[in-house]
Amino acid sequence: MKYIYNWNFTDFETMIAIALDDEPAALEILRRHAEKVPFISLTHTFVSTADALAFLGQNTVDVLFLDVQMPDMLGTDFARLLNNSKTQIIFVTAYPDYAVEGFALHALDYLLKPVEFGRFLQACNRALGQHAKKTGESSGIFVKDGYDWVRVNVDEILYIQSDTNLLFIHERTCKVTTRMTLNEMLAQLPADRFLRIHKSYLVALNAIQKMERHQVTVGNVTIPLAGSYKGELEARLLK
Repeated sequence: MKYIYNWNFTDFETMIAIALDDEPAALEILRRHAEKVPFISLTHTFVSTADALAFLGQNTVDVLFLDVQMPDMLGTDFARLLNNSKTQIIFVTAYPDYAVEGFALHALDYLLKPVEFGRFLQACNRALGQHAKKTGESSGIFVKDGYDWVRVNVDEILYIQSDTNLLFIHERTCKVTTRMTLNEMLAQLPADRFLRIHKSYLVALNAIQKMERHQVTVGNVTIPLAGSYKGELEARLLK
């Protein structure tokens, strides 16, 4: 099936991205993934570190997808050359051994090859969140609702309910449905503002109005509270 994506480019600012990898096939996968993400514009791809470095020296780039194992320079060494750059780095590699070093370099994310689209989108949403902080925009993430991309304002989320392979994102004024797991959603939300309280629910901490022994109240909705999550919820609310 050929999917049709609809989005309004006036709703958000597109981030400029480039990719550096010595494998053209890997770059092609990133290019195809980026074409499906409405807020990422992958304008250039490079197989040469020298060419990529020259481009970065002359152009503003929001996101760099960076391979680690390259013949002329390790991606981690390349990242050190950009120490004072505002470019967000997402490592893309077949070698998980470099993950610790990558995050020590303040990389935004670390994707393992072959990169699945869902994981790619998760990393892009993280980049969007950081970009929003820098530009003063409201924090948002993009999810698929049917054939459409929908921007969910993180500040408006009250709670999220899971039902089989669907998520129902309840905002203050609307509800969005998407195919994703709760764990995948949690990975994209600010950890200090959201918490899973049941196998089927996560909530915005600032939206909780009342906590009882086995449930919490959010607005006019009562949400079950599992015993295994109660201790952490109490600690977060009462700290």
